[in-house]
Amino acid sequence: MKQLILLLILVGSLSISCEGRKTQHQALSESIEEFKKTVNFETHNYIPETYLEQKVDTVLSNGFRVKIKTFSDSTNAVRFSKIKDTINHQTHYRNFKFEISVSKNNVVIYNEHFNKAKVNKAFNYNSNLSPGSKLYNFNTLAVLKSIEVNDDPSYTNMVLIDFVYGIPETDKQASHRMFIDENGKSNIVQTEVN
Repeated sequence: MKQLILLLILVGSLSISCEGRKTQHQALSESIEEFKKTVNFETHNYIPETYLEQKVDTVLSNGFRVKIKTFSDSTNAVRFSKIKDTINHQTHYRNFKFEISVSKNNVVIYNEHFNKAKVNKAFNYNSNLSPGSKLYNFNTLAVLKSIEVNDDPSYTNMVLIDFVYGIPETDKQASHRMFIDENGKSNIVQTEVN
């Protein structure tokens, strides 16, 4: 009988002392998961990293002189986020401003400055486009990929300037062409969208 009482006391004390504690491995795993939920690390990457400016001065065989100044806009960028291993990687693609000056026979016939808002209006990038449109979100997400003077010799009385805007980290882009005649009047047409 004594042995039975001792056995009951031993079983009772073991069951009372078991508090449902977790193993060290379980506790560590839960701590790591909790830490991941509460701690946010962010990295910021800017493209281009610093202020960037480029000037082009072209004299065409048809007598026109084209000056284009392109520079990064440090106050206007498109941000993309990716979370990897609890780190929020923020990439900021800076928009560009540009100035176009065209002269014929040493007389300036066209001189315009463009920022993102003016480009949106000129290229018809707007917020009213449906999600199925190829230009959807170009008003907020597209940045300048390239701008160049088109030296097509068949246009003897005008200047052609080609633009490519695209949404970073996608294959969406749109090409436009600006025609500037000898009187300084401009017209912009969309040439391709994909």
